Amino acid sequence: MDPIAALLMLLAGLLHASWHAIVKNGSGLSILAGMGLVSSVVTLPFLFLVPIPSPSTWPIILASLVLHAAYKASLAVTYGSAEFGRSYPIARGCVPLFAAVFAYLALQQPPQIGQLIGIALISVGIIGLARDRVHGSIDRRAFAAAVLAAAMVAAYSVVDAAGTRQAAGWASFTAWIIVLDSLVFLLVAAIRRGPVLFAEIRTAYVSVVIAGLLGLTSFAVFLWALSRNPIANVVAFRECSVLFASLIGIVVLKEKATLWRATCAALIASGLVWIAMLKT
Repeated sequence: MDPIAALLMLLAGLLHASWHAIVKNGSGLSILAGMGLVSSVVTLPFLFLVPIPSPSTWPIILASLVLHAAYKASLAVTYGSAEFGRSYPIARGCVPLFAAVFAYLALQQPPQIGQLIGIALISVGIIGLARDRVHGSIDRRAFAAAVLAAAMVAAYSVVDAAGTRQAAGWASFTAWIIVLDSLVFLLVAAIRRGPVLFAEIRTAYVSVVIAGLLGLTSFAVFLWALSRNPIANVVAFRECSVLFASLIGIVVLKEKATLWRATCAALIASGLVWIAMLKT
């Protein structure tokens, strides 16, 4: 990964962990729907400045919309049942594991030795967080939702990478996917929550606006990096936000700091950094 992309991805990782913390600290589904609404309002004018996606791009956009909606729904369940300092590292740390599996199943690309080392470090850290001796095992429903969220991230990363490399360019795909994804998930959330959804969004409008701007910026940087760098490296580097999330959980959300949790988070982060720095 080129140095500029690496620095921007570190910034995106901090922003990414920050908006996740806002979602966790608020009404998860409503914050997610509201931040999407903010992102779409900011992005909407750009639809008139970028090319319309080609017919071959629309199936990619459709697949991405489904995967993003499933990811957000899983995320809302996870954050409703587990502490941020545990749920976020599990959800994000599992992403390279699924990416390796998808690469093998879809492209017949077995993981290299270096990837296996990174995956092993991540796996040990995830198992440690899931079996936290201080707070007990993580709720099974939350753990399953976190793992599902990770699978959706790995899947949409591959799909979105293909979208950013279409003839219309990454800016066109980014603008259209942000607006459409936001509207689709707002509809899904409205069906699930009913009229109370918009009342919750209005009540938490400050958090919604901040989370929306943070999410928009981090996702745009992510898609830009995907358009010009190896997918596996970009995905792994993005998940280094695990360390930022651990710090936010302790400092901002006042979650209990333990040596066990810090060690597990460090193992996950070291595995992600290892994978991100591998040459592909």
